[in-house]
Amino acid sequence: MSAKSIPSEWELTSDEIKLIQKRAQLRATTKAEFLKRYRNPFYQSVPGHFIDPQNIRLYAYQQNSYRYLYSSPRILLAPALFLLAGGLLQYFAQKYRIQYNKDCNEGKIPYANRPDFNSYL
Repeated sequence: MSAKSIPSEWELTSDEIKLIQKRAQLRATTKAEFLKRYRNPFYQSVPGHFIDPQNIRLYAYQQNSYRYLYSSPRILLAPALFLLAGGLLQYFAQKYRIQYNKDCNEGKIPYANRPDFNSYL
């Protein structure tokens, strides 16, 4: 509802109507000035920043530290799987190595078929 069409049941005096219209005109002028400054990327008569870089860094830190790095059991899943896979590899490698050494000591594998492990080091 604009200030030009005031309901008749309010029974306002002419001074009150003039004040309402003056406030509406001031509000429209202020809104137009704000939109003009807000939409102009080169307007910098006011010192400082609307967006403070420190606040942006703070918000980025909070997003990266809280949202993804909070403590939960799920965070321990990747290291546990890594250690489990490494442990299984080590177990089977050691088991094969022990069996190979046992077969070599018992003479089941001839010297011609034994690789020289020192050449790989």
